[in-house]
Amino acid sequence: MSTTTSTSSSAPAQPAKTVRIVGWLCKKPGMSMEDFFAYWRDVHGPMFSNLEIVKKNITKYEQHHYTNVFDAGLSVHGYCSPGDRIGIAVFEARCYEDIFEVFASEEYKSTVYLDELNLFDRKNCVFFPGETVTFIDRA
Repeated sequence: MSTTTSTSSSAPAQPAKTVRIVGWLCKKPGMSMEDFFAYWRDVHGPMFSNLEIVKKNITKYEQHHYTNVFDAGLSVHGYCSPGDRIGIAVFEARCYEDIFEVFASEEYKSTVYLDELNLFDRKNCVFFPGETVTFIDRA
């Protein structure tokens, strides 16, 4: 297992207890935000979470649903809205091999992968494997 190391003197060095892949997800063209989030939350998320390989390999799965409440404030500061990339999925596991095993499994390919056609524009989805450096955690 790797450790998170700092390249800046202000970033705390901390051991990586898990690895994380973050997906920036693009909704299917023509699908409303409301329909996308409802389907992702109520159908696709539970379908993924209930796979035996996911129960075995994934330690945390989160969905982040975009809201436009800050769009006006963001644009004032020069930031743009995400366009159709309105969802973020976070997958955590003990190692990257555990995550890869999920997506390579027949269980995933025969169910969840096929269901993705109902909501994702795959060619515009982006995934970021990496390590997280936490500066504040008051939870």
